This record gives sequence, C-alpha cells and structure tokens, in this order.
Amino acid sequence: MASALVLAVLLSQLGGKTLALDVPKSTVEFRVNHKLHKVEGRANAVEAKAAVGEDGKILAMVRVPAASLDSGDANRDANMRDVLEVGKYPFVVYKAVAQLPSPLPRGAALDVTMKGELELHGVKRPLEIPAKVEIGDDGTVRVRGTTHVSLDAYHIERPSLLLVKLDDDCRIDVNLVMHDAKVLSSR
Repeated sequence: MASALVLAVLLSQLGGKTLALDVPKSTVEFRVNHKLHKVEGRANAVEAKAAVGEDGKILAMVRVPAASLDSGDANRDANMRDVLEVGKYPFVVYKAVAQLPSPLPRGAALDVTMKGELELHGVKRPLEIPAKVEIGDDGTVRVRGTTHVSLDAYHIERPSLLLVKLDDDCRIDVNLVMHDAKVLSSR
C-alpha cells in the first residue's frame, strides 16, 4: 500500500489527482466452477487508490484482504481461507498502469487496458485487465472490468468434491467507484 501512496503523492505534486474508493458503491466478485455447482462470492473489504496525472496516466492499486472473501457458505469459506493460507498471504494485491486521453473527457465511457501485476497466494504474475472507465460530470470515476486467473498458476491447491477438482479458472469482476480523495475525505 505504501508504494501506491508514494505514487499518488508524486502524481498529485505534478498536478494530477488522487482518487479514493467509494467503498459502499464498489464491488469485487469472483466465480469458480465445479462440475456439480458454481460458486459465486465477493470481497467484503476492498481498498483502492489511484493517481491520475495531467497526461492521463493512471497508477492504481487494489488490495483485498483474502480473509474477506465470502461465498455465503461458512464451511466453504473456512476451507477457502485454508487453501489460500490467509495467515501466510493475507492480501490479494493488484497494481496497474493505464493511459487515458488528456484532457479527460467527462461523461464518456473509455475502453482501456490495465497493465499490471497480481499478487495472489504469494505469487506475483503479470495481468492485463480490459476495463471500461467512465468519468462522470462530477469527476466520479467508475472502473469496470473482468478477468480470469488460473488457480494453478498461483500455486493454489484446487479443492475436490466427490473426487473431482474445482475448475482451474477463477473469474473476477471488478466494479470500482472512485472520487477525488479530497472530496471523499470531506464527506
């Protein structure tokens, strides 16, 4: 988190804007499949910061406490925390860079590619996420994106049910609403 804050401070000193997450309006959801059923869940605690430079460059960081992942089934969630080894790897972290046009067009939905690195289960791997960025007339920034990660690639042992392992693919849907950090802190 410190690196994102340092980047945000640097960009703000260069005339950029620091964005903070509007937690109640933001979601990070996941989906995994097993031959017998689908599991959907969400992160109940999400942290995010972004810095937008005057040139439209975005530096962003999203951090999710792994223990906050919730599928709605307490037993399954306890097993998920064991598999993710949340005591050893407490956070899922995504750091990314993207480029928006400058000046930022208000009221437009822009397709961007977030180019970054996902740290999950102690493993860091590059990950690009196609996203739609909408900039509201009031300066609100909404980022929506979907990506897929391989559980095997992050050395996550896939649980089995009736001798059949969970599919390797985990879909992650992100819907983040961010505001100017100065405005959000004054609310």
